[in-house]
Amino acid sequence: MKKTLIILLVCCLGGYAAEKKFYASGPSSKKEFALTYDDGPGLITEDLLALLKKYGAPANFFILGENAGKYPEKLKKIAVEGHLLGGHTYSHKNFYALDKKPGKEKILEEEMLKTASEFRKAGLPPPVFIRLPNGFSKKWALDLVAGMGCKTVNWSYGSDWEKISEEKMTENYLKALRPGAIILMHDAGGTNKAKNLKITEALLIEAGKRGLKPVRLDELLGLKRDVTRDSKPGTRDPDPKTRNP
Repeated sequence: MKKTLIILLVCCLGGYAAEKKFYASGPSSKKEFALTYDDGPGLITEDLLALLKKYGAPANFFILGENAGKYPEKLKKIAVEGHLLGGHTYSHKNFYALDKKPGKEKILEEEMLKTASEFRKAGLPPPVFIRLPNGFSKKWALDLVAGMGCKTVNWSYGSDWEKISEEKMTENYLKALRPGAIILMHDAGGTNKAKNLKITEALLIEAGKRGLKPVRLDELLGLKRDVTRDSKPGTRDPDPKTRNP
């Protein structure tokens, strides 16, 4: 029992106040917003990192555990370049479909633990920020994620899956850009993600005009503490058996 509790606790970084479990936007009082990308590492991750570096823009990547296992070097590169790594479960199961089925809690727990394991294999700390597939946010899931020491983060706007023109999609994203916004796009999960590079650049150019600053989620949400210290490879013991209970 004690060993199980240790594993659950070290799945995510601890130390945050437990009052708030779920976020979909940041405070509007500061001129900051967050760019977030789901399902990677994937087809456009390398190009996206180059674009973000060009603009000096930190971003946030919600990683699928199975992709972390396939592309550990990409995973490490995201962290080394200063971006925040979040978890997006291991295999992107549809929890809306699983919601009425027995054993759903065990399935989610295993998805998170498997993802944490892939992060450890890459020499990285397990993610604190979690985005469940399809934005699933039922209370039981939020409670489980919080019980594992993590925060669930959705988004204030995202539409890159819609079948509309690139021009209209870009326009919609620019309309959603505001202080506190958490913008969702994808760097994997399909073959037509190149448009997200153009949308990202359009957002960064417009943000510069408006005096808006792209930031990591730990900064936007005021949760920087241990995440900042432990986000670089090798700064956190990857083996839960060697950590004190």
